[in-house]
Amino acid sequence: MLASDSTVRTPRRAQSSLSNPSSDPMESTRKRQSKKDDQIRKKIEHDLRKKNNVSMVSNLGSPQKRSKGSSGAAGTVMSLKPSEAVICKPTNTVYEAAQLMSVTKENCVLVVDDEGLLSGIFTAKDLAFRIVGSNLNANQTTIDQIMTPNPMCAKVSTLASDALSLMVNKGFRHLPVVNEGNQIVGVLDITKCYNEAMTKLERMYESSKRLYDAMEGVTEELGPASQPLHVIKYFENLKNLVSGPTLNSVLSERTIPVCCDIKTTVYEAAILMRDNKTTAVLVKDSKNNDEVTGIFTSKDIVLRVIAAGIDPRTCSVIRVMTPKPSYALASSSIHQALRQMFEGRYLNLPVVDDDNSEIVGVVDVLKLTYHTLNQLQSIQMIHNGDSDAKSNEEKEGPAWNKFWTSLDNDTTSLHSASLADVTQSELAQFNVSTNDAVKPSDSISFSGAPETSSSALKAPQVEVDFDEPVFFKFKSPQGRTHRISCKPSEGIQSLRELIESKLSRQEIRTLLTPPEDTETGQVFEPAEQFAISYVDDENDLVAITSDQDLKDCIVVLTSLNKDKINLIVHHPDQNVDVASILNSAKASSPSTGLPNDTIRELILPGVLFALAASVVVAFTISRK
Repeated sequence: MLASDSTVRTPRRAQSSLSNPSSDPMESTRKRQSKKDDQIRKKIEHDLRKKNNVSMVSNLGSPQKRSKGSSGAAGTVMSLKPSEAVICKPTNTVYEAAQLMSVTKENCVLVVDDEGLLSGIFTAKDLAFRIVGSNLNANQTTIDQIMTPNPMCAKVSTLASDALSLMVNKGFRHLPVVNEGNQIVGVLDITKCYNEAMTKLERMYESSKRLYDAMEGVTEELGPASQPLHVIKYFENLKNLVSGPTLNSVLSERTIPVCCDIKTTVYEAAILMRDNKTTAVLVKDSKNNDEVTGIFTSKDIVLRVIAAGIDPRTCSVIRVMTPKPSYALASSSIHQALRQMFEGRYLNLPVVDDDNSEIVGVVDVLKLTYHTLNQLQSIQMIHNGDSDAKSNEEKEGPAWNKFWTSLDNDTTSLHSASLADVTQSELAQFNVSTNDAVKPSDSISFSGAPETSSSALKAPQVEVDFDEPVFFKFKSPQGRTHRISCKPSEGIQSLRELIESKLSRQEIRTLLTPPEDTETGQVFEPAEQFAISYVDDENDLVAITSDQDLKDCIVVLTSLNKDKINLIVHHPDQNVDVASILNSAKASSPSTGLPNDTIRELILPGVLFALAASVVVAFTISRK
């Protein structure tokens, strides 16, 4: 039986349970844990060499090398640079496989038959769920008993966009890549692909800043009228695209943290993971106000338990957890969270509410990656009619095809066409370098074809799933902030009941007590129930009195990229000061540390270079 406190799913935490990620004690704790992990890996490698296990060294010790001639054409999966595959035999034990994964620091292993052909795949999650969570002996269970047989794979000639679409639609993190002879040439890890692409894009954004600054300087000399309205709108569209949604947008019932006590065994924790379909549990100390003291993941099970030869039924999670985990604020962008996870090399991240410092969820790197890719996939590119040379798939495909395939594009036709009438000296006077490491052709918006309309990027139409939970926030009459989640399909009555559950009896009486008109002295009738309102896109106060009103509220505020919906709970006859509400919302908005013109750092360089060149031409003409 699991301890009762081991199965609690709660977002509550004490404010001190998670330290600031930049604090010295946390860094020191992480370094000690990292040294322990390295010691485990060194011991495993030493034991393998000491045993002189030929099978382990040949089949487990080294990754499968890519076959010669498998570089592939541009735009294929090989352009995504798949990782070298780590392989094993189906007859190897789970204990041996865990040692392999620990030494190579890989979360995925491919299984090959006697002829070296792909026959199965398994991950760290499989070892945690199917071995520890099922109470199987890792030393006696072989890989063929727990692997996923005959996995889907991609050929070296498969288009990169097709492979990535398959991974997103099927929920795969790893996809084996084989050649025409069905020999393994590598493995695609969608999180690594995304990380490499975003790293290059970040360099592009940094390079773009100087170009945007130059354009702004020219605009100041020529006057604001020199910058067309459609250009301004284009930049705004780009800003919305690359800044992306925040973590609030991915929080749901599925991300509610699963918690266990420090005395919970690894076996019990693995069952919690399996039953709740998660790869991480937060570890609380019941003797210290249930403070979160660590995080325990499937990756920890493989390295610190199975590979280390520890019995999961007798080992407490406090011995093998990661203490003092990092966290992210709910207002952080998904891109910021992914960058934090990539740099910290962890797969799960607790999310903390900005207002009350409670843990409101735990997100994993795969969920965030898929969410971002789905956003890119929903944005359709508009091509002009002159792009006849392109395939129908490229014309009709989503914008994210270009996100992957154009990153290594060396075409310079747009660069040369844009600067045909602009000399190096004219560009130099604006400190615009044409010899940067990142060229305009590196932009994800660059196609190597004639320039498209500056309004090519349009905001995607809002599609709302009313069966998905939506987060609401409201303040009680006593000034306390509450957060609730409700499915719009459940209707206004469900929302009202959730709000009432957060209010005290005194607060409900306050809301129902009729307000007095301070100007006329008129006293209104007592209300049977309090009113629920929100501020719409035109800054008007709109009442929610029916199920349809609730759905309209969701649609309107979702179109404004709102991560949560702020409600106003009041007496039906009360005069609500909308201006003060808006000012209060602005004052309480978390600062991102970026200037108001953050867009400078977020503009794609290909577009900027073309626009900068045209502005320079206009400025040159104006001086003559």
